[in-house]
Amino acid sequence: MNNNIFRFVIPVVFLAAISSAGAVEVVDKKLEIYGKVHMSIDYSDRDVDGVTNDGMSISNNSSRLGFKGELPAGKMKLIYQYEQGVELDSGNGGLATRNSYAGLKGGFGQLIAGHHDTPFKKLGSTWGIFSDTVGDRRTILGASYSDGNQLNERAKNAVMYSFKNKKLLIQAMHAVDGEDTNAGEVDDNDITMSGMAIHYTKGKIWAGLATEVWKGHSKAGDVSAIRAAISYKSASAKVGLIFETIDSDTDAQWKRSAFGINVLMGMGEGDFRAHLLMAGDADGTSDTGARNISLGYFHNLDKTKKVYLAYSATSNDSNASFQGVDGGHGDEVKTEAGGSPSSISAGLEFKF
Repeated sequence: MNNNIFRFVIPVVFLAAISSAGAVEVVDKKLEIYGKVHMSIDYSDRDVDGVTNDGMSISNNSSRLGFKGELPAGKMKLIYQYEQGVELDSGNGGLATRNSYAGLKGGFGQLIAGHHDTPFKKLGSTWGIFSDTVGDRRTILGASYSDGNQLNERAKNAVMYSFKNKKLLIQAMHAVDGEDTNAGEVDDNDITMSGMAIHYTKGKIWAGLATEVWKGHSKAGDVSAIRAAISYKSASAKVGLIFETIDSDTDAQWKRSAFGINVLMGMGEGDFRAHLLMAGDADGTSDTGARNISLGYFHNLDKTKKVYLAYSATSNDSNASFQGVDGGHGDEVKTEAGGSPSSISAGLEFKF
């Protein structure tokens, strides 16, 4: 079955590669095929005593292949999406591993059921400018000093309502057993996630606010978080600020705040990007903060293809072990308490 699917998909993907940007309509809007190829060659230093095998790493960074469509359903439309990660560096992977769902949409908005990025995660990715590279924001945002990136989830067993127009995006999600710990059985209603977000765009300004509450998260326990962001975008530049605060009733490492600033400046056929992210000490625990700085130049080959060179470094306080790379980018860069991991990366990204 899978071999037959890919015998069909490969020629369609090839046609997409030599045609125009955007998803390929196979059967009008009823079936579209889309995807992204994102590979990089990295050189990383984990800054861990006794480690001698740091150096070059070949990384697949959230490359994907997806199928989506919409079908008439009276005055509404039935919508679906079936998206999977494609592990180009190792040949591993699975089906429907990324945002996948079915639902209905109409004048009221859309309602879907499946597994999908939470509104809290979505707001962070909208703000970020280094998504899936070594500079991905998840090194600090949604991470703790010990357990790393945890609150940028793709929630399972979820229902999500969305409404969107030119100025507003509203999302509200509820998931039972959001990490699917009870797979194949009745979903565990003692483990829940609820979240919502609002995005507002007016002219050159975008602003967003998101909240998320977990009960029984596998790492963070009973935890709540708020994330607020704003950015200003002109014809050749963008600057943004983000703030998040996390609170937990069960684990002190998740009682902390973080702040970030990013800048993007157009330069010819590409742009220069930089961000600074800072996490404060966790409640009641000293020297558990960290700072991450990322720099990069991204060059557009055309509307669908780009190459880039990026650098990222994390500086931990003596009791913190925030990673050098954590989330989105395929090869993470872990460290030890007080470590200062870093990576430099040359990458290629292509969307269809």
